[in-house]
Amino acid sequence: MQKSLSHSIRSGLVLVALSVVGLGSTLAFAATAESPAQVKDFANAVRQIKPLNEQTHAEISQKGISKAKQDAIKKAYMEKVDKVLESNHLTEAEYSSMLKQTQTDPAFAKEVEAAMH
Repeated sequence: MQKSLSHSIRSGLVLVALSVVGLGSTLAFAATAESPAQVKDFANAVRQIKPLNEQTHAEISQKGISKAKQDAIKKAYMEKVDKVLESNHLTEAEYSSMLKQTQTDPAFAKEVEAAMH
């Protein structure tokens, strides 16, 4: 399951980073101690964003898709992600920071994995 979590988190980080950079935003990363409620909210967000990542990746990877269509897909993706984050009481910066923390802090990654079940 750790492999699945790591893959989901990496996918989320790549797409969020790609989309955010594509929209001209900058995020600061900071590893902090998260409360159990924040970890649960983050785990829920990861679980909800994963299918959005997969769908968006499939759509923007289609052959012959125009740049304008890719941009529209990315914009729609970010709007959906924003709604997921809002419903889980997270900002983009908090989500991105926690994603990065799962890559650098094995104990935190295990905590998130446990919260996903």
